[in-house]
Amino acid sequence: MKNHHHHHPLLRWTESVRRQGRAVLGMALAALVLFPFGLTALGVASPGSALALQEGGGLPNPFTNTNAFTPPAPPAPDDVIMLQLRDGTIRWGAIESHGPNSIEIKRLDTSGKAIVPWSMLDPRQAEDLRKQYGYVEVEVNEAYVLGDRLVLEGGGTVDGVIVSREGKSFLVKTEGTLQMVPKSRVRGIESGLQLAALDVYSREELYGLYLAESDPESAESMLQLARKCESILDFVHAAEHYKSALELGLETDRAAVEGMLARAEVKAANQEQVEYLRSVDQLRKRGQFDKAVEKIDAFETVFKGSALIEDARKQRGKLLLARDEAAKELVQRRWPYWAKILTRQKSVEDSFEAARGWASETASSEIQSLVHSDVQAKITQAVTLEEIRKLWEERRRLRYSPASYREDGTWLLGIEAAQKGIDDEGQVERKGPVSEVDAQRVAIEERIKRYMDNQRLARRSASGGQEQDEYQVFWQTYSQGARAGWLLAYYVENGGDFEIRPRPDLRACKTCGGKGAVELLVTGTVRGDQTDGVATCPLCRGVQYSRRIYYR
Repeated sequence: MKNHHHHHPLLRWTESVRRQGRAVLGMALAALVLFPFGLTALGVASPGSALALQEGGGLPNPFTNTNAFTPPAPPAPDDVIMLQLRDGTIRWGAIESHGPNSIEIKRLDTSGKAIVPWSMLDPRQAEDLRKQYGYVEVEVNEAYVLGDRLVLEGGGTVDGVIVSREGKSFLVKTEGTLQMVPKSRVRGIESGLQLAALDVYSREELYGLYLAESDPESAESMLQLARKCESILDFVHAAEHYKSALELGLETDRAAVEGMLARAEVKAANQEQVEYLRSVDQLRKRGQFDKAVEKIDAFETVFKGSALIEDARKQRGKLLLARDEAAKELVQRRWPYWAKILTRQKSVEDSFEAARGWASETASSEIQSLVHSDVQAKITQAVTLEEIRKLWEERRRLRYSPASYREDGTWLLGIEAAQKGIDDEGQVERKGPVSEVDAQRVAIEERIKRYMDNQRLARRSASGGQEQDEYQVFWQTYSQGARAGWLLAYYVENGGDFEIRPRPDLRACKTCGGKGAVELLVTGTVRGDQTDGVATCPLCRGVQYSRRIYYR
């Protein structure tokens, strides 16, 4: 049987109320999902909000107030974008206007307007929008020219274009002026380098050159001239020529060029600040990092409320990175330099124990202090002694360099240190004697081995003073060059500053063949360090090897 109750007028009215109630609840839930922070976020009030309750004195009745849930007219769909705030909140709206420090948006949910500082937006979206509206970094694709670098005696350089090579001096165009460089001061010339055009010529010279090559009646030529002006950071002339290109009826990419004009006008309004930031970059290129940091730190004071403050902060970060890289590169060069200089100076030390103690205990701190002075003089006064150590530890590991104790000096280490790192694994085992000659050789080696074992026991029982005297006598007769090489090897292996290749280069003594002793034909009295037919090797002094290490 069919049910006709739903056709009753009262039932139809009741069902209508229920549908409206469900619609109201659905819209409320949708608003809660889309805008969890409420419709008054960003300070914009909407109908039905707490502000409306205060003014109206109660909750609107959906059946008596037909406009209570009528949505306001939204912005045009093409203008609506999603804005992500720094805290992760999402807002939909259209950007009504923009400025150096903020944007004004018309919200999609309320049609209310709000001022949103760039700093409130997600940094990536803020950067994209600032680029779109012309509030961009000062860095642009600068113009470059082929030039020369004159390397001077003492390490200085002059970058520019050599105009004349006649006479006793080079005439060099650099930084918009002509400079005379005496040929006697030039150690070498590097040609074909790419140099920033503004580091060679003045902006006026470059603009005059570009203007002479252009056609004022051609829209395309004016467009190219405007782009060239931007490449030399001349935004005033760039805006002028973008405008000329449009006035001459430019048809290709007209909308894009209008955007270029708008951006150029913004930069032109900040031309003084652009010049200021470029001067900071020039100081960086010259290696004058402290002056550059001081100048960039003053930017926010000199240009309060500037549209380029964020750009200045980014440039400061890049400046500090460049400074640290320059310091690290200098530390990497000067640490090995001072290691060789100081070990050469200490090689005149007559006391072997004092020289060895210096190499293992004091050399590292002395080198660190000298490198610290180098970085302060050439890079920045701001670097600390502790930072020098950190920069050295962060150095790039390049190729290994060798250091040797020499055949006649390895024994000064003592047998254990001299043979440290020897690889007994994988050595080919000798087969049993297959001839009478082989049998005699094995017998001789066994006798030498017994002799060397006896010598080690004798050294252990000998007084320390006698052993030290032997080292000291040898050290005093050792050449200064040999001492310097020995001290360098001892420092890099024991000072803890260098990475040592795991396996040293241990070469068998050429005199004894790595046995540590030699066989003698004795016709007279046998000395105390000899047995009948066997004596300690006079070159390796029983340690059997010469030791060479590799470090970096």
